[in-house]
Amino acid sequence: MSLPSNPVKRGLYSFTTGLFASISSIILGMYEATLNIEIQGEEHLLMASALDNRYILTVWHSFVDAAAFVFHSKNILIYSDHPRTLRYEKSMAHFFREVGIKTLHNRGFQVLDASLGKQSSAIIHFIKKIKDGNAALIAPDGPHGPIYKAKPGSVFIGGKTGSPIIPLGFAFSRKIQGPNWDDFSLPLPFSKIIVMVGEPLDAPQDSTKLKEFSLILENRLDMLCFKANNILNGDEP
Repeated sequence: MSLPSNPVKRGLYSFTTGLFASISSIILGMYEATLNIEIQGEEHLLMASALDNRYILTVWHSFVDAAAFVFHSKNILIYSDHPRTLRYEKSMAHFFREVGIKTLHNRGFQVLDASLGKQSSAIIHFIKKIKDGNAALIAPDGPHGPIYKAKPGSVFIGGKTGSPIIPLGFAFSRKIQGPNWDDFSLPLPFSKIIVMVGEPLDAPQDSTKLKEFSLILENRLDMLCFKANNILNGDEP
């Protein structure tokens, strides 16, 4: 469903997506209140916030929604794009994306909607906003995979902005898992969530080191997820 060109229909579209987003925000707030969230390593976030508030949180695409529950109060910047095809523009997925973006706004996030202009200019704008002192959240294996493989995008942005990259690991006591490429995972109500915040990594400004550093980030993200699961299962203190 593309945005209607008729101003009346466009206004109705905007009202409808806004209404759905408001309802969604209320439901998500009630759902979040049931979750038992335990964050380990939060001192790394506090230190980054105290120094500059310019850092990049990285998390596997599977746990992006969970990260949105945990960090919604930190005014974090999210980059959002979609397939630039007529088929997508006319699909209901486009409608629900609009609802999702407005819901994120309602929940305290900044969302840079890359679909409103050229993708290259959107990335430049994203980098500029981070340089201006905004923390960001990026999934290194997004938006289309392959799963659990860190691509160099987040490392490139970290180097360009001079921002530390802070990796995150997640584990849930109970969850549902989607059929998507990313093994989309969502904790069930009344679940326990372990969040591991890793030590900040300084991204290289030398573009020839992007691939090497991406592998380091990939291993760090995996390690934090394994550690979160071990803590959840009582295998580590």
